[in-house]
Amino acid sequence: MTPKRILIILVLFLVQTGQTATFGKYAGSFLSLGAGSRILSMGSAGTASVNDVTAGYWNPAALTEASGFQVEFMHSKQFISSIQHNYLGFSNANSDGSIFGFSMFYLAVNDIKDSRNAYNFIDDKVDYSQIRYFSTGDYAFLFSYAKPYSADMSYGINVKMIYRDYESQSAYGLGFDAGLNYHLQPNWRVGLMLRDITSTMLAWSGGEKEFITPSLRIGTAYQLEFPSIGFTIQPTVDLNILFENRQAGSQMHVGPVSLDSFWGIEIAYNQLLSIRGGLDDLQRFNTGVGLQIPKIQFDYSFTAYDSELGNMQRISVHLQLESLFAGNKN
Repeated sequence: MTPKRILIILVLFLVQTGQTATFGKYAGSFLSLGAGSRILSMGSAGTASVNDVTAGYWNPAALTEASGFQVEFMHSKQFISSIQHNYLGFSNANSDGSIFGFSMFYLAVNDIKDSRNAYNFIDDKVDYSQIRYFSTGDYAFLFSYAKPYSADMSYGINVKMIYRDYESQSAYGLGFDAGLNYHLQPNWRVGLMLRDITSTMLAWSGGEKEFITPSLRIGTAYQLEFPSIGFTIQPTVDLNILFENRQAGSQMHVGPVSLDSFWGIEIAYNQLLSIRGGLDDLQRFNTGVGLQIPKIQFDYSFTAYDSELGNMQRISVHLQLESLFAGNKN
């Protein structure tokens, strides 16, 4: 099929779906909650600083920094424990330097009261026996692949599948992400992450089509080493560019284009104990600690909410083993 024919088909598809589709300002907001307590405790500045299995979320190209076979699970509760956010990721390094990864996200609100049919108009009172409970869930599955392009640069892609399950209707979505990871110097990295490069479409069971607009995220991280005392210090910063017309909902905006910044720092001692902190796009203070023992790492992060909704806490367990297949070098 020639490029011209592909372009014509794409235009016809957009014209057809555009009649019933909308570009939702926060259509993919649940996908922005992050993965792994380490990066989240650094204000979510992870595009260049990520170096493990969670790169499937932050920047798939940085999966080349993840050696061996890695598994990570994260659990968090927020808004007075009413919302649960879970993450599970796997990655495996291959002998040719490529990496395969898989990530799963689950955001759930359980035991929501439905009292629409509970009011008894004859007796003019609520019939509590008619109150029922239901749950909602948002699911995302990322299939990641990364490979070195040169000694200093690697690239990666995600195939993203989405399922949203609400009481009244549900939705399915399919999208793609792409990333680059580049070492300017041995201790200085830059990263680039383009999310939803084809405008991820959510098709609702009620017939509505909703699009998640593309976004661009760039970041840099530099690691300072002090071998005589066993300390390393890594400051990192991310800039996220959105095209959703968020305006007042962002730090800076020009027309429909908005810009948010993320700032973080990690101080580690002998690759054993880490202390982290940072500011996210909402200028909330984040902090956390990490403890690494052979093959296992535990991470904790805390996000302060200046409201009655309560603070957010997350716990991650990270397992690193040898690559699954014989002959792998990493």
